[in-house]
Amino acid sequence: MIDRLEKALDNDQKISGAEASFYFHEIKEAELMKEGDKWEEAHIKAIQYYQVSPFSLYHPEVIQACPDDFNQKWRDSWGIK
Repeated sequence: MIDRLEKALDNDQKISGAEASFYFHEIKEAELMKEGDKWEEAHIKAIQYYQVSPFSLYHPEVIQACPDDFNQKWRDSWGIK
């Protein structure tokens, strides 16, 4: 996901969808951890703050490129076979 964000930045492209969800989630998560939350708690709070599905944080191409890191629930969420 970082590579996708860097590519968008390098090409002066606006981000949306999974890239935007990931980016804003990570910023909120870091903010909460700086305030003292442990990662697990910050992760859940960041998802709740933006009211998104946790499955929306990674682009389908990332899920397909790293199949060992994502279970069937991730593929089902994006309609990946």
